[in-house]
Amino acid sequence: MRNQNRALEFPTTRRDSASGYTLHGRWFDDPYAWMEQLDAPETQAWIAAQEAVTHAVLRAVPGRDALRAAVARSARYARRSPPIHAGPNGREFLWQADASDDKLKFMFRRDKDAPLETVLDPNTWASNEALVFAVPSPDGTRVAFGKAVGSTHAAVIHVLDVETGRLLPDRPRGTSHTSVAWRPDASGFFYAACPEPGEVPAGDEAHWNAIYEHRLGSGTPARRVFGDDREKEYWCSVKVSECGRFAVLYKWDYVHANVVYLLRLADDALVPAAPAMRSLNQVQVIGDSLLIHTDLDAPRGRLCVAPLTAPTEWRTLIPENSDTLQTVTGVGGRLYAVYSHAASHRVRIHAEDGSYLRDLVLPARGSVNRNEGEGIVSGISGTWSGNEVWVNFMSYVQAPSVYRYDYATDRLSPYHIPDVGLDASEYVTDQVWYESLDGTRVSMFIVHRKDLPRDGRQPVRLNGYGGFNISLEPRFTALHAAWLKLGGVLAFANVRGGGEYGRAWHEAACKTRRQNAFDDYIAAARWLVSAGYTTPTRLASRGNSNGGLLVAVAALQAPEAFGAVYCRAPTLDMLRFPNFGFMSSAVVEYGSPEDPVEGAYLAGYSPYHNIRADRRYPVMTFVSALNDRVAPPHDPLKMVARLQAEGTQGGPYFLLPLRDSGHGGGTTLTALIEQDVDELSFYCWALDVAPPRKSEA
Repeated sequence: MRNQNRALEFPTTRRDSASGYTLHGRWFDDPYAWMEQLDAPETQAWIAAQEAVTHAVLRAVPGRDALRAAVARSARYARRSPPIHAGPNGREFLWQADASDDKLKFMFRRDKDAPLETVLDPNTWASNEALVFAVPSPDGTRVAFGKAVGSTHAAVIHVLDVETGRLLPDRPRGTSHTSVAWRPDASGFFYAACPEPGEVPAGDEAHWNAIYEHRLGSGTPARRVFGDDREKEYWCSVKVSECGRFAVLYKWDYVHANVVYLLRLADDALVPAAPAMRSLNQVQVIGDSLLIHTDLDAPRGRLCVAPLTAPTEWRTLIPENSDTLQTVTGVGGRLYAVYSHAASHRVRIHAEDGSYLRDLVLPARGSVNRNEGEGIVSGISGTWSGNEVWVNFMSYVQAPSVYRYDYATDRLSPYHIPDVGLDASEYVTDQVWYESLDGTRVSMFIVHRKDLPRDGRQPVRLNGYGGFNISLEPRFTALHAAWLKLGGVLAFANVRGGGEYGRAWHEAACKTRRQNAFDDYIAAARWLVSAGYTTPTRLASRGNSNGGLLVAVAALQAPEAFGAVYCRAPTLDMLRFPNFGFMSSAVVEYGSPEDPVEGAYLAGYSPYHNIRADRRYPVMTFVSALNDRVAPPHDPLKMVARLQAEGTQGGPYFLLPLRDSGHGGGTTLTALIEQDVDELSFYCWALDVAPPRKSEA
């Protein structure tokens, strides 16, 4: 298919040979530093010219309309969340979307038999405005919701009167609002935010995150309740206990450790629960006890209990075992423990005293929990005093679904299973183990049609992440479904740096051990070839965010192992990343360029600094979310410019800019579908995969 395209003509790029800096006695040239000024006319013109070349290729791929139809069939499905009970007479709220909706709506019903009514419908907003969160007050009369523009970051809290549909004049202080938790009497709420402009030195606007309390209608600025006055990189989150007596306050050192305090709401006393920043902890108040899920002295996690009268005197309730304990949720008087068992989820039910009762058998190999800004969020929900147990579940071939679990009958009943046009029975999810360069055994999921011929010629898309304690677990996406319908194979390598196998697995690829993640990923690509699935020319490597760094390094270090690379929203200049927004916090993961040892290590693999003219690199697409607030949006620009100038034996190298998308994707389903179509078009073009006819989509 690549031969069907005319010779590609990329725009001329200005190279500033004098641009650079000295670090630890070594000169590093930075000829494309001028691109860091994204709004400059020269940068904008260059982006537009690169975009024109990329679109000329992707939009000429035969069968693109059929690809769009295939993605849309698996992306546009009805969505529904478990109910959120708030207020008297059975009033409940929920998230819902029809297949035709571009954005999720927030709904409510006045009682259990009443029809659904719309509270917030962001489909009526501007296309670039997103409803990021919505939290009803305990009495069900108000909703605090976050609206963001251009992405799902930098949300601003607004308060809606449910009965009248009118916005209250309240405007909580600060920026980038998250983590709303109401006071039990609905008089106000706690939330996390960064300071107002001018409250901190220039350049620190993304730091000094703290917990504030806003009182409705008070007219006075929200008071700062909890935070840190010395470490600007810490960030915070908050919950209010089911009993209504405490606000549970978290302060995080990125994803590596946190401290937890209880704010006693009766007298505003601050009570330490996990005061030392040396482990990851999640806390739940049950009766007169505190449940603490921690990896302190237990790299794979354990559950402890402490009396509220002595909340730091922990006693182990569920000990560490060979699986990784991700979350524990108290529901209906029992403890639901979700484990990562070889990178997919297993649920075990325990009594209040920690004794094992039974497993909750899931529909298939898949995922229950999810990763969010507040760490790992349990997919088991309900209240300690209630009897409803809700279970979220998905797999590579089943879209996010909701089940009810009845403990008395040990029955898991479907509540909402979407129709995405994919027959799960036609596919198989295998798990294999392979050896990395140093002999470490690494797991990998492989998803394909049951009748797949093992002829060594199948198109394979390999994914990885390998960082920040984030696990690569079974997840459904419309892109996955469309690739499977094309006859493609999906592979997901659980490389070191992730959280699949506990703290030790994560730390095995932190700082000056990060090469382990790259070695694991390269070994996965080579195993797929040796096992007869594919050839290097039919293997696409795909990574997002930290996964983008992973696939870029792997392609530079082992270019012969990959046929194509799709690198989305990455960090690629590892000597300059701390200069971008909140990324200075990531030195706890990557190491610091200012440290002589860590800086030299970073320079040794930093993609922007390790392009070699004598290597034939695979065809690559670098995707930049131009309004990205998480990763530097200029890094893909600089990388493409340098590859086009210096990596001339390989390629070609494309830039695909995204506008009003943010780090995680577009603000509308239509935008997300179009991004998926571009990605699939790239694979078809690069790997010579024939798209289906529209009637087959």
